[in-house]
Formats: sequence, structure tokens, C-alpha cells
Amino acid sequence: MSDVTSGGLTADEIDALLRLPVPARLATLDRDGYPAIVPVWLEWDGSTAWIVARAAAMYVANLGRDPRVGLSVVDPDDPDRRIQVRGRAKIAAGPGPLTGRTLDIARAMAERHEGAAGLAYIEQTLDWPRVLVAITAEQIRSWGSPDWHPRYRPPSSDPRRANP
Repeated sequence: MSDVTSGGLTADEIDALLRLPVPARLATLDRDGYPAIVPVWLEWDGSTAWIVARAAAMYVANLGRDPRVGLSVVDPDDPDRRIQVRGRAKIAAGPGPLTGRTLDIARAMAERHEGAAGLAYIEQTLDWPRVLVAITAEQIRSWGSPDWHPRYRPPSSDPRRANP
């Protein structure tokens, strides 16, 4: 992952933030080319972001037309710590009922996000058609400080440019 990351967080901090039980925001491109942003649960395995989606979800159709995506995750306890992932998505399994790896990932996410109630929901909806989406990161940007990056500051605020 280190070859695609930049910003204020270390690789371990990025990994930890992507594993928090908080909704990520997934951006796809709709049929007219406009961004469509939806909250999703995600399972991060250290190199791939996995999403278990309802097969008929509009964003699944969007992925079929254009695999380019963006993900955004913000630390709920420190909104200055955030991540932006740019990558490409593919349907890794489905559509079909929850089975195999798709079921394993769905259970892990449901338990992390909603505990026993989440697991009960998964069991009640096993036959509902889902797809397993795999997102491969091409770039991960992160922020870990409320301070401005030097490129955003006016030139006069850069001490290296000050006249002696």
C-alpha cells in the first residue's frame, strides 16, 4: 500500500481508519457522468476494499458502466483524520444469494457495525440478491492534522520565502 499513499497518516493509521465501524462514502459516476455518492459499509483487508451491495443498487449499475470510484472515510472522533481513496471497482461475485466469501464479508461488516442485530439481519436476508464489489486502490490520500499543507498557504506565510 505504501506506493499509493500520501498525506498526513502512516500506512498503519490508514489501515486502522479503514477498519473502523463507520460508513464510508462511495462515489461512482451515474449514466449522465455526474458523481453519485452513497454511504456504504466496507471491509478493508489491507489492500482491497470490499463492499457487499444489493444487486439492484444504482451504484452497482454505475460500476458496470464505469469502474472508476472514490471512497471517503472520516474518523468520527477526530474529523481532521480522513482518507480519500481513488481506484477501480469490479464485481467479484454475484449477483446471487449470500454465500461463500460474500457471506463471510457481509457477516463481518454487519457484526462490526450493528452487532447481534446486524448478524440477525444477514441471516434473515440470505436469499436476497447481492454482489461482492472489490475496489483496488490506485491512490490513497490522507489527512491527519488540522494544519494547512504548505501548498495551500499564501507565499508570504512560507518562512523559506521570507526576506532576511
